[in-house]
Amino acid sequence: MGFSNPFRSGLQTVLCGLVLLTGANAWSAETVKLTDATFMEIDGELKGAEGHPNEEWRLNGLKAYLSGRYDRAIECFERAATYADKYSQHYLSLIYWYGQGTAKDPVRAYIWSDLAAERGGRRLLAIREKMWTQLTPVQQQQVAAQGPAYYEKYGDDVTKPRAEAEIRRFATHMTGSRTGFSNQNIDIQNGGPMNGSFGNATPGMLAASVMVNGSSNESEMYSAARTQIKAYWMDQDRKLDQREGDVDIGPLQNAK
Repeated sequence: MGFSNPFRSGLQTVLCGLVLLTGANAWSAETVKLTDATFMEIDGELKGAEGHPNEEWRLNGLKAYLSGRYDRAIECFERAATYADKYSQHYLSLIYWYGQGTAKDPVRAYIWSDLAAERGGRRLLAIREKMWTQLTPVQQQQVAAQGPAYYEKYGDDVTKPRAEAEIRRFATHMTGSRTGFSNQNIDIQNGGPMNGSFGNATPGMLAASVMVNGSSNESEMYSAARTQIKAYWMDQDRKLDQREGDVDIGPLQNAK
């Protein structure tokens, strides 16, 4: 299913029926958890990400994040975002929303969230709509002013062809060991996009969880889902919208 982004058309979506979150204040003093995997587990996935720069930069970003090197993590996630990596765009939205290793910036957080939801994944759309309801009118105007520049640099129209060129190059020249690899999952619970007014989204629970899933299938690195463009994006989008594990993340809080 397709959804137009709010910077390029008037078609907008609204999310209804989300569960209200309790105990959200606890997150203001905690590190935002992007993955359940350990540093070594993520490092072990890098060989399987060969030929897919979006994944390579994302995994290096997660390693930096787990090491507390937040500037480096942001740099890596931004590089991954230039290769159409929706996971990294989602990570950046959370980093700026909660000010993890950087200043809180709800406008930038929302724009990254909108980019992450560009392909219409219902759980990423849920996060986007939850963030929108917590922006002030002035911040919403700033989103409209700043958003197009982000799409010019990080939107799928620009970044997918760049990633696809690297995947084709890998598929043409792939040699060496066959290391199994499986990607990551993001989840939003309770709710889905419905037609309606963008500015009237119902406040609710904002949640996200990401996991690295190991694979023992030695042929996966060379499978159609890794080497054929259409199959690759279908597999990525399927995993983006899978539901495995939930971590509740609360609303924007004022810095103390």
